[in-house]
Amino acid sequence: MLPIDFNREKFIADIREKHSAILPADIDFYVEDGWLPVVADGLQQIQDFIEKNRWLHKAHVRQIKEKFGELRIYVRPRYEEHQFSDELATNLATVRDNISRVSRHTCEVCGDPGELDVIAGYHQTLCGYHADRRKAWISHGRPDEEWRK
Repeated sequence: MLPIDFNREKFIADIREKHSAILPADIDFYVEDGWLPVVADGLQQIQDFIEKNRWLHKAHVRQIKEKFGELRIYVRPRYEEHQFSDELATNLATVRDNISRVSRHTCEVCGDPGELDVIAGYHQTLCGYHADRRKAWISHGRPDEEWRK
């Protein structure tokens, strides 16, 4: 679980600083707070492989987002005429698959153990507490109150 005093903006700023070689300054983090530690771990693995393969200034992260209830981090060459070596492409695919696997078992809201489910047509990975809150919020007509608390 994330600490009560968790500061999203500071956490993201720290990630941006640590991984500035692979993160464009304007990249958005389209994920809930619970997945930010998974993002940080994934970016470290990605940067390690990019450095090992001498691609540090030729590759960058294009997107960080949720898709079908899983975390996705997309890495691409900076220039269209470049292509990843087979080794680097395999390494990045392994990291991508690991990130997706971990995210399917991590509540995207709080970071506790979670489960991928479809709730009212939306794929989400939530712990029992947040899944129950979301279902109750939907059953009550989606009032303005926040269900993520």
